[in-house]
Amino acid sequence: MGEHEDKVEILGKYLSAMTTAYNYHLGKNVPGKKLDNAEKSFAQGLDREKVLGFYDVTVLGSGKKGFLFTDDKLYATEMFEKNKKIWYDDIKETWLYNTNKKDCDRGLAVELIDGSTVRLEDYSINKTPLKKFLDEMKDIESNKKAEKSRIKYSERNNTGAEAAGRGLGNFNTVNNIFEEEKFHSRQGHGFAAERANNLYDKMTGHDAKIVGDDNAKNGADRIVDGISIQSKYCATGNRCINECFEDEGRGAFRYMADGKPMQIEVPSDKYDEAVKAMEEKIRRGQVKGITDPNEAKNIVRKGHFTYEQARNIAKSGTVESLTYDAVNGTIVATSAFGVTAVISFATSIWNGEDFNDALKIATYSGLKVGGTAFITSVLAAQLSKAGLNSALVGSSEAIVAMMGPKASAVLINAFRVGSKPIYGAAAMKSAAKLLRGNAITAGVTFVVLSSFDVANIFRGRISGKQMFKNMANTAATVGAGTGGWIAGAAIGSTIPGIGTLVGTVVGGVAGSLAAGAAAGKATNAVLGNFIEDDADEMVDIIQDVFKDMASEYLLSSKEAEKCVDRLRDELDGKKLKDMFASNDRKKYARELMTSIIERQTKKRELIHELTSDQMLFGVKEVLEDISDMQECME
Repeated sequence: MGEHEDKVEILGKYLSAMTTAYNYHLGKNVPGKKLDNAEKSFAQGLDREKVLGFYDVTVLGSGKKGFLFTDDKLYATEMFEKNKKIWYDDIKETWLYNTNKKDCDRGLAVELIDGSTVRLEDYSINKTPLKKFLDEMKDIESNKKAEKSRIKYSERNNTGAEAAGRGLGNFNTVNNIFEEEKFHSRQGHGFAAERANNLYDKMTGHDAKIVGDDNAKNGADRIVDGISIQSKYCATGNRCINECFEDEGRGAFRYMADGKPMQIEVPSDKYDEAVKAMEEKIRRGQVKGITDPNEAKNIVRKGHFTYEQARNIAKSGTVESLTYDAVNGTIVATSAFGVTAVISFATSIWNGEDFNDALKIATYSGLKVGGTAFITSVLAAQLSKAGLNSALVGSSEAIVAMMGPKASAVLINAFRVGSKPIYGAAAMKSAAKLLRGNAITAGVTFVVLSSFDVANIFRGRISGKQMFKNMANTAATVGAGTGGWIAGAAIGSTIPGIGTLVGTVVGGVAGSLAAGAAAGKATNAVLGNFIEDDADEMVDIIQDVFKDMASEYLLSSKEAEKCVDRLRDELDGKKLKDMFASNDRKKYARELMTSIIERQTKKRELIHELTSDQMLFGVKEVLEDISDMQECME
């Protein structure tokens, strides 16, 4: 027997003893008409697949009042009392009072883990067997948390966490493509060298950043450990140095920082020639403040790559290009892994998983999304270098033209955190570049994610109909997540430094929930039925706002339903009228629900930052589990 059948059997031990003068039904014997009436009257959001039994306390057997038992909770109605709902996993303790009376006239107190107490006093039900049933269900829920079993990763649904990680990964990939579009220009190898050298410095522990995108006259291209650097990757060392002087090499040295010469970074194979050329410039007095030719070695900086390697990095299909994109892909994958793992870990804990299982689930989700992000990053970069970016110029510019300069400026400046805002034609040009990168990245992501479905249909593991459904869902999720982080970044850009991350995480989660996350389902199932009157418009607004807040707070389906229960208790005609009269109805709804949701989320277990040792342990455990599963399949 399954878990549901076991619980039906448990209820069967007590249900007949609970009854007094009314009818009861066990398991699948509950009439559908009674369930219809019960759901309308006091069991909104009922999942009929989870019904264990029903004790109908109406005289005519209508099912409009009674005690409805499900796998995870009890719905109860009592005379002159609000409808009650008791979740088994919320029960801390139960006790009887008025024990000197007959069992049906006794009271049953149910203390919940939040400190509140629910009292059941209806004379139509015997309290002792009801207490025994609730105690046994409480023990089952407690034992669940203590049980350790093999995790079936394929059955885990971490849509929100994975969408958030994919969104962040795609965002970083789009930005890389945006920056690397310069690789297609006449001086593309120079830009490639600049970014490759910067990437190398960052990966070897230096504080390195690109600063040349501001196009400041005679400004530095990048800064490494506080040192200003101008990158010159020319075919000869002599030409590298000549380009640093006015009047085609005959005038004064152009690149100064705080009254001192910047370092000039040259190809590693042109370094010696470049040093000799700089020595000669110093002898001629062309470098202000420098008279000793030996200082040339302090001014000329040996790059990490040769001239030919820089040229190959800017191309597609070369060893150097693939290596460069793989390193960038690793960085992208790491960030995607981190966001996915953190969100997945937190939601697993809040859904009742123990620490070790939550860690393994988080690691699996992180590896899954990180792998996708790596492949997507490398493929998207290679396709861009192969010319796909150029092919999209016309369509992207047409879209930007329709957007106009104001919308383009809002969009592009959201992605220039810490940089001076740009407007007008410059903003439109940059926005077009951003859209091209986004189109390539979203397309590659869809192909990568759908490849599993394509493989499965050829292996006969899914139908064509199922493949179409899966691919449609993939497209919707990718599109919603991508749209979410674009919109989120644009809005969040008003808060310096956080727009990118907020847009990615919140947008990704919201996108996944829009595609069918559990909290959204619970909201639709429960909120849509809790009230029926002339205030339907207000209820629709509340429902829409609640969906957004459910994604923002990462509510599980159980948490969402509990919040809706509280909302139902607090919402009345006066509040709906006040909401209707307010200037901002969405704001009113948000303020109404904020305290409810925050009271619920305060019950969550505090999530501490995972250490590197814990994450390594998780990776080890997941890989061993996957290896064991593969061995069993062979």
